[in-house]
Amino acid sequence: MSQAQDPYSKPPFKYRALRTWRRLSSLFGNQTIFAALLLLIGLIIASAFAHYLFERGHNPEVKSLLSGFQWVVVTVITSGSPWTMVTDPAKVLFYLVLLIKPGLIAVVTAAIASRLLQFFLRKDQGMGEARTKDHIVICGWSGKAAEIIEEIRGIPNGQYQPIVVIAPLANTPTKDEMTTFISGDPTNAADLKRAGIESAATAIILADNSYPDIDVEDMDSRTLLTTLAVETLNPKCYTCVEVVHSENRQHFERTTANEMVVTARLTGALLAHSAVTHGLSRVVGDLVTRPEGDQFYWVRAPQRLVGQTFASILQPLKEERNVVPIAVASGGDEYDINPPGDRALKEGDRLLVIAKTDPGTL
Repeated sequence: MSQAQDPYSKPPFKYRALRTWRRLSSLFGNQTIFAALLLLIGLIIASAFAHYLFERGHNPEVKSLLSGFQWVVVTVITSGSPWTMVTDPAKVLFYLVLLIKPGLIAVVTAAIASRLLQFFLRKDQGMGEARTKDHIVICGWSGKAAEIIEEIRGIPNGQYQPIVVIAPLANTPTKDEMTTFISGDPTNAADLKRAGIESAATAIILADNSYPDIDVEDMDSRTLLTTLAVETLNPKCYTCVEVVHSENRQHFERTTANEMVVTARLTGALLAHSAVTHGLSRVVGDLVTRPEGDQFYWVRAPQRLVGQTFASILQPLKEERNVVPIAVASGGDEYDINPPGDRALKEGDRLLVIAKTDPGTL
């Protein structure tokens, strides 16, 4: 067992700020809105300068350029001048502003309304692109995907974790407000880029049964192609892959997938052992699901435990922190489950512990 790159340590504020920026960028990226707003701002600035130049020295109310801006703002908002104009050019300018204003405001309003409609339609239909980083990309869709998202939201800080789902569906399959849906083929590099795979921290590659009439072999084949595509676009992305048939595991071992869950093997083994060791399925289910019960946590061994044996830390950790260590990992993917009692902890070791809540540090 190895420790994945922890994607759940991002502070809520950074996530919210990033998501707000992404939505604003998508909302006001339309050229029509930009042009209309530019014209409106240009009208205000030009009218303010013109009014100031026409009335300066003739109207005691106009004392500076700020007076010009005050005049145009009041005129645009109320359709009336804040003071009586003295010069004829200023009077002509007043009527020009009144003449242009309704049409320009109508264009801005229509453009924004159209963009809002497109924004929500494209969001549900997955036609946009993900603008985030250090997120989790779920490639493919099945009944497990909804449970995966629910489990992530139950992990400490997981409720703020950006998630992107990419699947060949017409509409979003999830109601999770913090999950972005991308309609596309996970085996296609262009669609994966729309899902932000190049800046993703983790990819969960599912056996996708959303295709019509797809069989098990085809699911594993597509999963393999998706895994290779993800590795090509982002070699640093931590990949968790679902394999349906145990026989196909050999093909995935040629990839650099970090974690492989062989569904048939895992399910079959759990059922077999549960038949012999009664109640095992309930224990395993309690350990790997949330929100109730104990969970597995990887914790870096603190400096004070370095040099101590595995046997010597069991009782103190249980008494002091109410945690039970069951495995030790030393860098990479190397680990020992239930290591020998005289196994000494080294600098950089990690402990896999069972605890009711995340112990943080020991």
